[in-house]
Amino acid sequence: MKRIGLITTLDTNIGDDFIREGICRILREVFKGDEIEFVPVNKHNPFSVYPFWHPIHLRDALTHIPKIPGKGLARRFIEFMAPKIGFSSFDSCDLIVQCGAPVFWPNCSHNEWATPLWKDIAGRLHESIPILNLAAGSCYPWERQPLIIDTPGDDKYLKAILGYCRLTTVRDHLSQRLCKTLSYEVPLIPCSAFLVGKGNILNVKQSGYILINYMSGGGHYAWDQEIDDRKWEDTVKTVIARLSKRHKMAFLCHDEKEFALTKKINSELPVYFPKSPREYLTLLSESAFAICNRMHASIALAGIGIPSIAVCTDTRLLMVSQIGLPTYYVKDVNADMLEEATENGINDGSIEKDRLLSLQNQVWDNYITVINKALRIK
Repeated sequence: MKRIGLITTLDTNIGDDFIREGICRILREVFKGDEIEFVPVNKHNPFSVYPFWHPIHLRDALTHIPKIPGKGLARRFIEFMAPKIGFSSFDSCDLIVQCGAPVFWPNCSHNEWATPLWKDIAGRLHESIPILNLAAGSCYPWERQPLIIDTPGDDKYLKAILGYCRLTTVRDHLSQRLCKTLSYEVPLIPCSAFLVGKGNILNVKQSGYILINYMSGGGHYAWDQEIDDRKWEDTVKTVIARLSKRHKMAFLCHDEKEFALTKKINSELPVYFPKSPREYLTLLSESAFAICNRMHASIALAGIGIPSIAVCTDTRLLMVSQIGLPTYYVKDVNADMLEEATENGINDGSIEKDRLLSLQNQVWDNYITVINKALRIK
């Protein structure tokens, strides 16, 4: 029995599910023949790594106590002392894996899991339990991509977690370059979400749906880049109006906000809103192409041979570029460009499908090779 701890998110978004499931598939192959128990911990609720009886949870009890002198000091004392006794869910694991997602971003050292999961647990356990950081990525404003880690505290935090991990892989070249500035050479391998559909070979048809994954402003964050939300909205409306004269079209949504926006953009198009990776792969099997604001929509679709265009506001675009798909910064793209790129992508769909699935096999092999080497598995 192998017990593997996973630092991930739970019930947050399906993109994180793709990343985690891709990693789980790799680990099942690495430990083929062993029974595996995965122990996922939601990094957005980091103290859930401890059992209910653990004294760390006294910090929560303090929130129900009226204002008393020293309440904040008592909370900090509990958070400092209680982890030292151990007994986290990860203490009994044979391996701990950080599952993808951005690791490098402005002020990343201030995240809610930096101390409870990385410093208090990984820092304590890394000499006895191997820790892997797989498919780590960057998330910086497209117009302000850093040459070095220059945010106060981030360099110390990132050096620490790189030091805890027996293996770190990154999914974009900016992350790789930033690691190098911190004196760490790490392998660049496309995101593990690319592997979630491995084995689900589809017959991509030119007559299939063109999917539109739309987010207001073209991404999660504007990053003070003076992005015109209305311009992107009008661009998408124009592209839909043009392409729908020649192709079947549908919306692809990852959350309720995107689902609500479809009515504003075009209330006549069908809407796909899958809730699990399995449902995602099944529902989208009749698709031919996609235009995506969610980078993991592009990555997951590529894993079943469906090409796409990715449009975004930050350096998450780079992980899509890494698998050879066209990408655009939202301020640099217009309806003419998207229409032409979509038609070209549909015409080359069969060739692109073969390329993507061949690349997927290489990515699969690369992950298994570097993990086996890191864990000294022959």
